[in-house]
Amino acid sequence: METRDLQTFLAVAACGSITKAADMLGRSQPAVTRTIQDLEGELGFELLHRIGRRVQLSEEGVAFEEEARRLLMSFTELAARAKMIAAGKGRILQVATTAAIGNGLIPTALAELKNIELPYETHIGHFLSSTVAQEVRSGRAEMGFSSLPLDTPGLDVLRLYSAPVVVAMHEGDALAEFDVVPLSAFSGRRLATILNPLRFQSHISRTLAARGIETGPVIRTNTAYSALLIAIKTGVAAIIDPLTAYGLSPPGVIIRAIDITVPFYWGVLVAQNRPLRAVPQALVEAVEAVAERSIAGFTRLDPGMAGQLVTGPGSSINYGTGI
Repeated sequence: METRDLQTFLAVAACGSITKAADMLGRSQPAVTRTIQDLEGELGFELLHRIGRRVQLSEEGVAFEEEARRLLMSFTELAARAKMIAAGKGRILQVATTAAIGNGLIPTALAELKNIELPYETHIGHFLSSTVAQEVRSGRAEMGFSSLPLDTPGLDVLRLYSAPVVVAMHEGDALAEFDVVPLSAFSGRRLATILNPLRFQSHISRTLAARGIETGPVIRTNTAYSALLIAIKTGVAAIIDPLTAYGLSPPGVIIRAIDITVPFYWGVLVAQNRPLRAVPQALVEAVEAVAERSIAGFTRLDPGMAGQLVTGPGSSINYGTGI
């Protein structure tokens, strides 16, 4: 299996057509077909189903597409690193992060670092929290910014933080009159929040049920930024993590605390026994400084606590969101 085989498969998957993929790659249709057939023979399963002139990924093909994309990215990054070293430009800074941290904190932190502190090239990838850990453990990323779970074998939690989950709303919303929004104010209200039943929304839902409070219709999405945009466009209130709320809210959006405290936990992951270089260390300090001055209720925690922060719904400890 070669990188060209992976590139061919990914092109076919993206185009949904052997013919279009061949045109995009500048190869003949028979050559692309033969590459896919050889790859299927090597893997031992079908990657595609042919439907007329179109192709569709098989179930195995869907699973392999993610792995192929990751492998090809690794090969590409390895080549880029080699070129950087050969050109005397030093190492690339590879950072893996969840979307909330990558959108809410890191851009401002990068803007505040002096150019001389950054390498010639910096790569910042957004992933699910579990994938952030994989990226750091494998060495594809030098460091990771992630929410729960943080206690991962082979990794050290360099920094650990928390801040309360908040509600974001349009400045004209009646809830903006509260300094701290009582949970009872959500009775009958439409809400936007995160599509993640095992994390903070589960805690809030159980608390609402325990107090006999029924909300109106709920719009759930898989990123806090999407929930924030939905709130802006539709006028609903969005219960989201504080990083997204304070880091990305546009003018006209009001952020308020809720009268129950649901902590959002996040931290910095590094590989065990691998000292952090000065450049990523400077980025950690800059991200922490941005969070401290911009997020209400920001708290530094002992990194040794990371293993005690349980993400399941049966825990007595409140949860982070993992987004």
